[in-house]
Amino acid sequence: MKINKSQIIFLLSLSFFLQACTFDQNSLKSVAQTNAATQVDEFKEEILKDLINYKKKLDLRNPNAYNKELQSSIIHQIRMNKNFINLIQNGQVLENSNEYFYYAFSPKKIENRNDLLILGLYKMVYKAYMMEKNHQFSAISYNQEEMIKLYEYLQVARWKIKTAKDENGDYLFNTWQNNWQLEFEKKYKGDYNIINDLLYIKSNRETILDPSNFSYEILFSKMITNVEHTLRKINVEPYEMSVSALKSFIFII
Repeated sequence: MKINKSQIIFLLSLSFFLQACTFDQNSLKSVAQTNAATQVDEFKEEILKDLINYKKKLDLRNPNAYNKELQSSIIHQIRMNKNFINLIQNGQVLENSNEYFYYAFSPKKIENRNDLLILGLYKMVYKAYMMEKNHQFSAISYNQEEMIKLYEYLQVARWKIKTAKDENGDYLFNTWQNNWQLEFEKKYKGDYNIINDLLYIKSNRETILDPSNFSYEILFSKMITNVEHTLRKINVEPYEMSVSALKSFIFII
């Protein structure tokens, strides 16, 4: 069967057209992945900003639970996207996030608990967002397992910050409690009548009907939300852990 000139031209045109379509599709996919990577980077920056603000608030509310000489260095490290601060606990240098969380939520007497918590969170963000590299040009470059782990650990940390207590029955972190509740917790000896004599109640600055302080919860939840956005950009559907899973979760070193 002979192929005439017009058929050859048609076949060549069709071939060029199909190649162009394939090229355009690949280009579109590449652009989409690059745009997604840029958005992921923006989510990361929001998380770091909120983490710094959370540390500042946590230190104000828990003034005896952080190293004042190290505070500015920790904040500087986060702002510069570096990872050079490692704390020492029981003579051992802590390097991974599990170690930091283990001591941050330990019921035993622990010094600088705020710093342990913040550095544990930061090291997880640093690893999940591959911050040792300058920039990811494709969203699929991120490790899905590390991002899921970050998402789960943030949920666990949020829960434990609200509920965990030390060996004496005192909360490890003061966040959601109003000032009168903190004072009551220290002074309560079995007589509820002391409520009327509490400083913040007596001066009418607070009442027992005031809602709890949700500013810490909101700030922490913003970090979790940005990780959720990130997961969707790397083709993972985020899920909320059950209360039973949160309660039973234990950090092991």
